[in-house]
Amino acid sequence: MTRTQLARVNTRRPAIVARRIIGTPAEVAASVALVRDSGRLLSMTTPQQTPGSAARVTVTVRFLDNGRPAPAAVRRPRRGALVAAIAVPAVGVVAVVGYLAAQLVAAIRAAFPLIAGGALVLLVIALLLRKSGRCCPGLHCPGCGH
Repeated sequence: MTRTQLARVNTRRPAIVARRIIGTPAEVAASVALVRDSGRLLSMTTPQQTPGSAARVTVTVRFLDNGRPAPAAVRRPRRGALVAAIAVPAVGVVAVVGYLAAQLVAAIRAAFPLIAGGALVLLVIALLLRKSGRCCPGLHCPGCGH
């Protein structure tokens, strides 16, 4: 191809097409949004009800027809769902661990006098049963008469 032929091919202007869209308001809005999102929408008329049917509307849309399909929509990842899927169970686990820790502390505080009394009794028994010398085995020793 020569340069002039390339210039003609590259400067080809897309055709302007006018189409009438008829359907329910939701269908018409979806069709217009599809053309708008592709970046080819030039203008549109206001929706008007079709005579004889209250549930149907008509819209005339003008858009560029560049002869190729519209580009694919860019898919954006939904991070909110991922964050919620991680955060909700994590907060639940922290809440359960906190609750169990509070219950353990309350149980220890309630049983503290019993635990302290048992430790004191064991200490007294240990003191009474200890060996006091070489020949004395502890309580009621026949050798030293304790």
